[in-house]
Amino acid sequence: MMNRTRTGIALLMLSHGLVGCGDHGSPSAPSSPRPDPIQPTVAAVAPHEGSTRGGSWATISGAGFQPGATVRLGDGAVSAYVLDSARIAISTTAHSAGTVDVVVTNPGGLSTRLTEAYTFAPPESFDFNGEWVAHAGADYETDMRFTIRNDTLVSVSCGGSAALTFSPPPAVHDGDFSLAGDDGLVISGSIVSPVNAAGTINIPDVPACRKAEWWAEKSGEAAGSRFAYTRR
Repeated sequence: MMNRTRTGIALLMLSHGLVGCGDHGSPSAPSSPRPDPIQPTVAAVAPHEGSTRGGSWATISGAGFQPGATVRLGDGAVSAYVLDSARIAISTTAHSAGTVDVVVTNPGGLSTRLTEAYTFAPPESFDFNGEWVAHAGADYETDMRFTIRNDTLVSVSCGGSAALTFSPPPAVHDGDFSLAGDDGLVISGSIVSPVNAAGTINIPDVPACRKAEWWAEKSGEAAGSRFAYTRR
């Protein structure tokens, strides 16, 4: 179950910014029959808080979700990937601070609303300190770890490399950190929810971690938050 959710997150992140290129000279394909109406229900969203800058992700749990279902958080649509009939992975866009309703609409036209189910908050309000478990690379298949302590980046490892420590350690400002070393090492990151972060890394002598993107979960918190509904 966890692997499938991670696949959904990876697909959402890999598709970010891509533009489809249709062949306008080809005849239009026959329209598919509209799916039978199924009434969806939403039970919870985890994590239920994300950055006002967007770029955070969460899993909506419930029932009756159909492939192609759309999701709105407040007045804005978000990217959505239906994992199965009980789960949808979403990726958020920028939104003003506040608590909003979550609306899921199936292709058949039926929708459901969970009121005040998601909160947008400034990233600087989240606590970046802790141990982070990350996934880096073209398909986010490479293990990565980093530690934030006293609002500074203390260490990072990627692709099985030994942990790199920094002196002085770069500081976290407004939910962001960045480091560029003389040896070509570059790492940057932003916290996108109380338990998630994303960024880029370049370790020249570690092939899997050259000019790679990563996403991360705060160790001991994110997995429990995202999959809390599986234990109900």
